[in-house]
Amino acid sequence: MRFIQKIQFLLLFFLFVTLGVNAQTVENEKVFEAPYLFSSDTLIELSITTNIKELIRDTGKKNKYHQARLSYQLGDSVVSMLVQLKTRGRFRKNKNVCGFPPLRIKFNKASSSYTLFHGQDKLKIVGHCKNNNSRYQQMVFQEYLIYKAYQILTPESFRVRLARITYKDSAKEVKNLEEYVFFIEDFEKMARRNGQIPIFKERIHYKQTDPIKVSLMAVFQFMIGNTDWGIATLHNIKMIAKTPTSRPVPVPYDFDWASLVNAPYAVPNAKLNIANIHERLYRGYMNNIDDLDLIFQDFRLKKDSYYSLYENTTYLTDRERKRVLSYLDDFYYIINDPKLVKRYFIDNARVVK
Repeated sequence: MRFIQKIQFLLLFFLFVTLGVNAQTVENEKVFEAPYLFSSDTLIELSITTNIKELIRDTGKKNKYHQARLSYQLGDSVVSMLVQLKTRGRFRKNKNVCGFPPLRIKFNKASSSYTLFHGQDKLKIVGHCKNNNSRYQQMVFQEYLIYKAYQILTPESFRVRLARITYKDSAKEVKNLEEYVFFIEDFEKMARRNGQIPIFKERIHYKQTDPIKVSLMAVFQFMIGNTDWGIATLHNIKMIAKTPTSRPVPVPYDFDWASLVNAPYAVPNAKLNIANIHERLYRGYMNNIDDLDLIFQDFRLKKDSYYSLYENTTYLTDRERKRVLSYLDDFYYIINDPKLVKRYFIDNARVVK
């Protein structure tokens, strides 16, 4: 009997130890669970230290990455990691347009593991363009909110994360700059999140795409007053698809020429024959009225969400908020008027060639 009791005791002991280890393992997994940068809308407070003059002056074709240190507060401690920064873009990289060009940040996977930037490689940073300029800061918020608005329309969109960065000059020659920026989700990660693959092409014909998804995107561009995009040349458009042979879906980006952003440098292409960026032009292809109405219905259903996005933000000035809401009012007036629908979306639609 004593022998059996000893065996039972040993079995219970090992069971207890096993359960304890498993519980500890589960607990550890919770502690070390990797965050995903774009799973939250909470504002990030960061500091980046680098040689600012060297960075922003390096805008040529052979520009390089510059060493920097990124830091942020986590409770009572500071998380710090080495990163690399590089100027990017085309138009906004021009010194006559932006005194502070858009940036790309490159992370070291080892040092960024299990931090806020866990699993990130390279990310685009959209920033302020002009130092200490309230109008350009409002433009950052407006473009950020357009990305958020497109997320309301479809998950096949780039996620964004707003941050306030204090730029510190390692050479001690430039005063600290505190500006709002936002990070844009990586293309391949965005495709993977949607259960799709990224399509890497330089050109594509409209007939090869998903026509309804293209029209949905084109109506959104019409809503925000943006004509700076193109399917054929994949201008400010990325493509994702279920398989390499599936019809790809367009995912737009770079909305700084939209009416809602109201950038002082934004001028519409002369070929479009519109007076300014605030004049709406549908750049989508011709659809039948039934398909259009289904697309418009989607926008009607999401109207309250769009308005709530702008009404509840604390980042826009009252003037900017009113301007956006008025522009959205005009959009909904147009899509609810059959005559205006015919004028904008039927008579002036592009024809597939």
